[in-house]
Amino acid sequence: MNLKDRWMKLRNFQSQDFWAMVFARPLTILFLLPLVEKKWVTPNRITVLSVISKAAGALFIFFDMSYTGAVAGAILINLGLILDNMDGTVARFRNTASKFGFFFDKATDAMTMVLIFWAIGFRAYNFTNDIVDLVVPMISVTCVYITAYSKWVAERVLLDMKISEKYHTSGLNEFAAEAEKGFIWQSPPQRSAFDWIKWFGKALFSILYFNEVDIFFWAGLALITGEYWIFTKFNCGFLLLGLFVGPILFGVKVWKRENEIKKIKKGRVE
Repeated sequence: MNLKDRWMKLRNFQSQDFWAMVFARPLTILFLLPLVEKKWVTPNRITVLSVISKAAGALFIFFDMSYTGAVAGAILINLGLILDNMDGTVARFRNTASKFGFFFDKATDAMTMVLIFWAIGFRAYNFTNDIVDLVVPMISVTCVYITAYSKWVAERVLLDMKISEKYHTSGLNEFAAEAEKGFIWQSPPQRSAFDWIKWFGKALFSILYFNEVDIFFWAGLALITGEYWIFTKFNCGFLLLGLFVGPILFGVKVWKRENEIKKIKKGRVE
């Protein structure tokens, strides 16, 4: 496969998160261009490297209180984020995604995210002696996973309802056949110079959503500037909303979909 085709095929995911759009995805594609067709480059091996990089970054943040330790920590956790993007990109490139690989990726993401929050909270408290800098990150990472768990439950329930809908509309076999096909590559969007400007504006605006990937941006910014409040009070403060907003939003989504399925079943019975 020539370089241009490889580059196009690596653009197999269009992120909606600020730090992924302007940082992680571009570097993922750049790093994988010479490597993606190497047999020894596998998604699970990349996931292991991602875990090592993020964990090493958390250790630097926690134990090395010098500025060098802060910079090393910021670089390593963001390198881990790039690697975290690379594993899925390789799996889609080869259409070799596995259920275990998905589980392994998500489970290790959760573990390393907790380590990063705890490490930055401890480091900030060490410098500021402000208990808020220690406690808020610990509470907010709990909120992150309350939201994540609510999303997982919602998606699981929505899948059940999707199967029920297809069963009642005689589309279950087609639905299963589509699921068995796995990832199907589609040409990435072709953008003019003006389209790229709009894309960049969208990326900048998306930072207001405080998505999970953007945590690495706020963490790196806090570590490099030494202004720990950027992460502990500002970013984590917004993430605290997840304790209330996430479960409510996903709950409403499930409730609305369930009512739609009831109408479909009712119409079938009548």
